[in-house]
Amino acid sequence: MKKSEKKMIIQLSSFIVITIVFLAIFSIPLLGIPPLGNLLFPGNGVWKVPGEHPSAERLNIPGLSGEVSVIRDEWGVPHIFAEYEADMFFAQGYCHAQDRLFQMDMWRRQVRGKLSEILGESMLANDKFALAMGMEEWAMKTDEALKEMYNNGTMEFYPNFERYVDGINHYINTHKDTKPLEYYLLNFEPTTWSTVDSLCIAQEMARQMTWNYNDFYRYLSLEALNNTYYNELFSLPLPYQIPIVPDYGTYPESPMKAGTSFKSTNNLKTEISKFLNGLQQIDSEKDKIENQKNEIIGSNNWVVNGSKSNTGAPILCNDMHLAWLMPGVWYEQHLKAEDTGLHIYGYIIPGMPLIAVGHNDYVGWGFTNTGYDVLDWYYYNIDGEDHYIYNKTSTAYTYENFIIKIKNKEPEEFTIRKTVHGPVLSDLRSFGLPTSLGDIIIASKWTANDLFFNFIAGNGFDRAQNRNDFNEASKYWTTLAQNIVYGDIYGNIAIRPTGKVPIRDDSNIPIWHPGNGSIPYNASNGEGEWIGYVPFAELPSSVNPAQSYLASANQLVAGPEYVKFFLQNEYVNGYRARRINELLNNAPDGTINIDTMILFQNDVNSTAAKAFIPDLIEVIKNYYGITPPTKISNVLNELENWGFIMDKDDAAPLIYRKWRDFFEDYTFNDEIGFYNFPMRPQTVILEYLMKENPDSHWFDNVSTPLITETRNETMLTAFNATINWLEDFYGSEDIMKWRWGDFHQLYYPSLTGLDSLSKGPYEADGEGFTVNPSRVNIRSGIGYATGGASERMIIDFSNLNNSLSVIPSGQRGLSNSKHYSDQLEDLFLQGKYHYQYFTNTFSNFPTSCIESKLYFFPSGG
Repeated sequence: MKKSEKKMIIQLSSFIVITIVFLAIFSIPLLGIPPLGNLLFPGNGVWKVPGEHPSAERLNIPGLSGEVSVIRDEWGVPHIFAEYEADMFFAQGYCHAQDRLFQMDMWRRQVRGKLSEILGESMLANDKFALAMGMEEWAMKTDEALKEMYNNGTMEFYPNFERYVDGINHYINTHKDTKPLEYYLLNFEPTTWSTVDSLCIAQEMARQMTWNYNDFYRYLSLEALNNTYYNELFSLPLPYQIPIVPDYGTYPESPMKAGTSFKSTNNLKTEISKFLNGLQQIDSEKDKIENQKNEIIGSNNWVVNGSKSNTGAPILCNDMHLAWLMPGVWYEQHLKAEDTGLHIYGYIIPGMPLIAVGHNDYVGWGFTNTGYDVLDWYYYNIDGEDHYIYNKTSTAYTYENFIIKIKNKEPEEFTIRKTVHGPVLSDLRSFGLPTSLGDIIIASKWTANDLFFNFIAGNGFDRAQNRNDFNEASKYWTTLAQNIVYGDIYGNIAIRPTGKVPIRDDSNIPIWHPGNGSIPYNASNGEGEWIGYVPFAELPSSVNPAQSYLASANQLVAGPEYVKFFLQNEYVNGYRARRINELLNNAPDGTINIDTMILFQNDVNSTAAKAFIPDLIEVIKNYYGITPPTKISNVLNELENWGFIMDKDDAAPLIYRKWRDFFEDYTFNDEIGFYNFPMRPQTVILEYLMKENPDSHWFDNVSTPLITETRNETMLTAFNATINWLEDFYGSEDIMKWRWGDFHQLYYPSLTGLDSLSKGPYEADGEGFTVNPSRVNIRSGIGYATGGASERMIIDFSNLNNSLSVIPSGQRGLSNSKHYSDQLEDLFLQGKYHYQYFTNTFSNFPTSCIESKLYFFPSGG
């Protein structure tokens, strides 16, 4: 027996023991586990889980035009070399299924309302809501549109798309007796893959990035506060933003605006609250709301030109921030076809062809989320059972019917009502929840409920040879709006926040309504109709700016001179953007190299701490004078000697973060309780009030009407509460025992929810506002970050073979594989990367870096 095979068997055996113990002792979050006797009987179940890839394997494939050779490197990344492009996509699909089949299966089921089929009745509300959202419907319509475009000669990619799907299905059909463990645990079989399934995964990403309920939370907050108070906390633009596109001016400070009086509609408030409470009972929507609160969905990208780099050519960086999973969201691959010259390297979500972000021989690109407002909510008065009032006219619903299969039960029929804008999502009782709304209904209008051609854009990105080619492809990037950063071998750099943004008619909204889709519209009065989309040429963009770099971190897209169209109701605090701009702007010309970019992507210097702590130190010194009490002096010295690095082994990051939480709570919690508004102001608002408006009424505690608390008193109260809390937690005044890493830990949950298949927790540097982000909630104790960078990529346009990559998991979704978590543990957590071998071919690939080879031959070859 080979040493590698023996090691694999030992790993699988150990995993089986862990799983058996876990199943025997603990309840499992997946339903329908088959009897353990069948699962463990030799020749069944876990004994037929795929192992590591053989060192060499030959497959004879019907319909293949030529040979395909796949090298998997030491990290399990497939490098696919094909004579013909169509065969290359077949091999890509095969490799995706070989490494990530269960993950792919669960994602399509999430969108297509098919989780109940394998997990049982508990997932019925999830399935109904997913179907009601219309994601599957528009994936099917888009698939038909793509076929028609191919048939009329306006889109050439569809046959390659079908060959990609053929590759997935070939793997499924030839491995019915060797499946990932999860299929045995859940006792179901993978079914045939389709082009619609792949398009559904694109829809799921649109849901993750652009679907939210913030319009309702803004409405309830506006209803609870007067307009002046609301605008002080939630008006736009946020303070201290550094716009992504530098061509439209800057914001030195945030003007606070007054507004007109809000006229409350108690019935609407009640119905919205009931709707939001109902959503909390649907797992997918509860998770979505929580992720939105925690700013898990974000990203960084930046590019410098040749004057900044030490190579004379651009260097581009990207790390997209998503919820962490095992296996990870992204799949890494290298694809090359001789017949067309297509040659690409990068990341894609398994289940979709091409690459989403990466580079070819000429250009490279990366994404961050724009925060464009592409979703509006409408409420309507009802008019009997079958009608609603739209624009003062009684209007009949349209209907769509579904049949949902349920494990161990009869299928259930399900009907969704639709308005002129979109699906009625307030029919909570029809989703299986105990209540529904009364006299109103609520429906959504979302850019993802339309034809989407992102695959055409992606195909164009992968083939682009210059900026013009890339721009033409970008016109097809409709749903899932992204800040797309760009660089090329010719020395050009650019960025364009790209996607379809609605133009709204706010001519008939009431005077108190902020407009721009920021809160729900009264559709019975005909408010807020979409009258078009922002033209592609009118979106903000920048090419080769004078500052020699471009950077985005989910901040404000454009400055005050961009007045053509409204784009964003939401963007982040801007602390990551401040730090990235600081690093890039301060780097002397001709000094930035790959090693510099590695340091930048892993940077844990907190600009938020830098913004708050000097003011706190000043307040402490002014209050205590030159002889503060010993424990105050010790904490003060720790903060004064701190360089704002969120080091897990230091006390200062913990003191800062705990104090910031107390300061925020003591400033806003009294008003939140008194006025009962659901939104918390962003941290940058607290910074603004502290710096620019120290006499603000928000620092006064409304629950103590006979006392007027000041900013300084609130800061000191928070400071003393921090010391007391940490002393109680550690049982000691010795700050040498206080460590940020005790509270700030990373956790990578398994897609199955099984702890035995998850990774962590790991103590870690950083915080939610650092360039290397990992947000935790430590108000009640230890915090566990479950999201952050989902990949890292650095592209060197002077030598593409110097380009680097890493993901926070591994290539394979099989927990018994060494490539399940090797990149996480051996690279990502240590701030390391691996090379891409981009210019290497099958014939000159470094022998020491080859782990396995897979050969595809035409049948009879």
